[in-house]
Amino acid sequence: MTRRGWFRICAMVLGGCTIVAAADSPAGEVHAMIEGMHAAMMDGKADALRAFFDPAMPGFKGLSSDIAALLKEARAPSDIDFISDTGDAQARDLELDWRMQIRAYNGEWTVDRPARMKLRAEKRDGRWLVVRFAPMDFFAPARGGAVWDLISGSLGSLAEGNSANFLAAFDRAMPGYDRMRAGVAALLQEGNLESYVELAGSQGDDRRRTLQLDWVLSVTRAETGIEIFRRHRRVECRVERQGTKWRIVALDPLEFLEPGKPR
Repeated sequence: MTRRGWFRICAMVLGGCTIVAAADSPAGEVHAMIEGMHAAMMDGKADALRAFFDPAMPGFKGLSSDIAALLKEARAPSDIDFISDTGDAQARDLELDWRMQIRAYNGEWTVDRPARMKLRAEKRDGRWLVVRFAPMDFFAPARGGAVWDLISGSLGSLAEGNSANFLAAFDRAMPGYDRMRAGVAALLQEGNLESYVELAGSQGDDRRRTLQLDWVLSVTRAETGIEIFRRHRRVECRVERQGTKWRIVALDPLEFLEPGKPR
């Protein structure tokens, strides 16, 4: 059996044999350390989480900054399975299957972040500290804000009548790209575009996300400022991280960005 959540007696399956670690054994003490890390994350206490790491470990400064930024924007509950735990009373090497779900405090988005983590802990002055940790970017802040910046920036370009900058947010290989490009060009021929968008939902991970947009699009004549038509729809937008940038890879329904009065 693998172990999850809270514990006082720790059990793992290694080589088909169940190993039970009492709470006062070295393995049990290290497991309790992981429990403490999880509790600090749930409580949003960055200083308490940082205290489990050796300040002299390589990369501690960046890790500390990541922890502060992550817990400032979100809560991060986790499921943790212990894959292996080896060592002695002074040093232990752990491998963990750590699945973190980063949830924005405002409830607008979540990011799933799974990792196979390798961790080394050493006992210093009677307490265990993490002295090596990989992947080091596990506690990096979620990129939900960057995705929203992509959406809001593209809509700003649309309002300015700059179709090239609007389309730059999209992957040219996305289904229906040419149809969307033609639709946007036709809309801009009809008048000025204004968008009012609220984020109704956002799910995914650090590479792929699906957003639900509550989108109101209005078109007004440039000469008179009179509204030609207005449409209001729930639009689904899928984004992917390509290299260092996010790109929109799907938009549904595509007809939302085509001329004509809504049905």
